[in-house]
Amino acid sequence: MISDEELRRYRASQFTDEDVVHCTGLSARAWRELIKTRAVATVSQSGGRGRVRLCGHMVLKRAAVIGALNRAGLSLAVSGQIAYFVPFHTLLFELCDPCAILLEHSAAADPQTKLQPRRKKPRASWFTPDRRAAAEPQNDWLLKIYDRRFVAAIYSTKKEPMIFGDLRDGGASFVAWWPRRRNVFEMGRVIESFVQERPGILSAAARWEDPTNWVKDLKQFGYVYEKHDEDGDPLCMAAEASVRTSTITTTVNMTLAIRKALRRYFGIEPEETSFGT
Repeated sequence: MISDEELRRYRASQFTDEDVVHCTGLSARAWRELIKTRAVATVSQSGGRGRVRLCGHMVLKRAAVIGALNRAGLSLAVSGQIAYFVPFHTLLFELCDPCAILLEHSAAADPQTKLQPRRKKPRASWFTPDRRAAAEPQNDWLLKIYDRRFVAAIYSTKKEPMIFGDLRDGGASFVAWWPRRRNVFEMGRVIESFVQERPGILSAAARWEDPTNWVKDLKQFGYVYEKHDEDGDPLCMAAEASVRTSTITTTVNMTLAIRKALRRYFGIEPEETSFGT
């Protein structure tokens, strides 16, 4: 069982470089490279020699997704860009949260523990210590790459893949696509089930619906985007055909990657072998 002290430490959202390497399987060198290219953002607790660099829980979870993509054969640079622009990734990070799963979010915090009371029945069994993390096909969010080119997110086994970019130059570069309104509308049903208990989730997820927000980010980081938001767009048609007829499909389970990283943080999952250079 995860202790109150461990949950308070997690909620403080101050993860060191060592935490990231231990939890995500990224090597120290790979983590430094992601910071250098601004695929992830960190803060420093103190300046000068021996400083302790910290990141928040959102960045830790993004690093877990980046690590999984990198392990699937993509470069660090491409992995970082894909993880940054997965539609509604902020919502995913909120859902994959031990406090949201184990604690009564709407209840008042206990004066002694500084935490909300424990749920009698946790929202998921993700943090059960006596078994390894495993895929949950009905709930997990996936990234799929069709024919080594078209990149899509799938939010359950019954949802249509949401294409949000494509790989070029033999997989050496990633181009993000303008969000397609039809797909954004479909995601509304996924979001609705969480709005009543945690209304902040809606505003966080809705940020991605407004392209003016993330296009500014693209320009700031030097990333590339193109507008492919019409049904008759040739590249959209090629992507949809690839979904139906692809001979090679790469799948990365984002939810499971994050779940494993968090379980390692709490010491209830074996450590991943480092990868990425």
